[in-house]
Amino acid sequence: TNGEFASPYFSGKENARAVYVVFAGDRGLAGGYNSNIFKAVQASLDADSLVLPVGKKAVEFFKNKNIPLITQNYGAAEEVSVGDCYSLAKHLCQMYLSGEVNEVYVAYTQCVSVLSQVPMQKKLLPLEKQENTQTLQQETLYEGGSEAVFNAIVPEYLAGILYGALCESRASEQAARRTAMDAATQNAEEMIADLSLQFNRARQAAITQEITEIVAGS
Repeated sequence: TNGEFASPYFSGKENARAVYVVFAGDRGLAGGYNSNIFKAVQASLDADSLVLPVGKKAVEFFKNKNIPLITQNYGAAEEVSVGDCYSLAKHLCQMYLSGEVNEVYVAYTQCVSVLSQVPMQKKLLPLEKQENTQTLQQETLYEGGSEAVFNAIVPEYLAGILYGALCESRASEQAARRTAMDAATQNAEEMIADLSLQFNRARQAAITQEITEIVAGS
């Protein structure tokens, strides 16, 4: 029934070892998209933390920082599918249940708008209990028991969150790259205009000097 039950996904521990799933890009030229999420994660890491990087830039960054990586199998973020997110979620849940890690976080970039992308961190495990103030008219029966059903649902729930974070990150990357390339184009146009003006001034000065020398010689 839907009475009180205990689940290992609710049990948190002090001085817990954490794992961070970090979503980043595969390429640069996207402004501060990659560096912003890396700075945010680095500020939260401690000596025992583990990282599961998604994206080539994430793998390279944390590998160069000598931070322990769970796996490098997700080195191409653009190839990660919803099925990969389910596999990743199940792996994280197995690590959590075995006691290898006691906290699971996901770090990604939220796409607020084309001009604004915000680094985000969300705690996935352990789950936080919320008090239900609604009065149930009747109890719900779960085949296999409410605890077994709940424990089976949690990996699916985490997979949905991870896939949502992946989609947000991909959208943020494209928006950041568009903004960066637009700024680069404007800067290049301004530089071309400035250099063209300087060139025309130098050419006009040379022509004026030649005319002056011809008139003086005659």
